[in-house]
Amino acid sequence: MSDRHPTRTRMTQLDKPATEGGFSLVEVTIALGLLATVLISIASLFIIGGKQVHQGKTTTSATALGQTIMERIDQLPYVETYGYFGGTDTSTTLTAVTTNAGNNANQWQAEIQSRLGPNASGTIFITPLGSASPLNMGSASALRVRVTVVWTELGRPRSISLQTIRF
Repeated sequence: MSDRHPTRTRMTQLDKPATEGGFSLVEVTIALGLLATVLISIASLFIIGGKQVHQGKTTTSATALGQTIMERIDQLPYVETYGYFGGTDTSTTLTAVTTNAGNNANQWQAEIQSRLGPNASGTIFITPLGSASPLNMGSASALRVRVTVVWTELGRPRSISLQTIRF
């Protein structure tokens, strides 16, 4: 009997020709380097984002404090707008700083420092407006009231100012 089919032999793993079956060390090293670069970039975005959130929170606190001071001043009668902070009818301008003890502006200093830090402070500027001559608080037809809150954040000076006109 003649065998028409050639003899079949089994090929084992060892008999197969050598082919590339994985990544080389150079490819793995390059991939890890790229992955590290991307991860470091993403991590830095989180750090920057955290700083921005903190700055926003601090600015919001400062604005809220300035608004609180402004609302308290708005509750005063017109003449008391300057009289409450030590001004008189003959005053031409008035500046009240929250760090100075002995004036009514000092009542907000503790809250300003607790929210914004030990170097934070507020200043209230009152300026007469009108056409009277001489122009002073008593002869003014309106008063410009400006509240400025100043603090230091990450070594940089920061401030907000709110202003209104009282008639």
